[in-house]
Amino acid sequence: MFKWLLNSDGTIAHMAGKKSVVDGKRIIEAEPPDGGFIKPQWDGDKWVDSATAADKAALLPVDNGVNGPTAEQIAINQLGMMVASLAAKVVK
Repeated sequence: MFKWLLNSDGTIAHMAGKKSVVDGKRIIEAEPPDGGFIKPQWDGDKWVDSATAADKAALLPVDNGVNGPTAEQIAINQLGMMVASLAAKVVK
């Protein structure tokens, strides 16, 4: 078990010292929160994840086009292929 100093909203401020007095509100004694929690919060009995949708969205990878071409890039490539095909027919 570890001692945790909590913020007023129940989130972890930091680990409390060994000599800290457990009061069940500001300083608690509990196992560390689950590693899957984004924003662990003590509800009085257990750790819960208090992350909002915005907190979770902020952790999602940003699509900057590295993962593949955009729809516009695909359309431009298709038009380029059509022009090249027509130009080849005219040259013959």
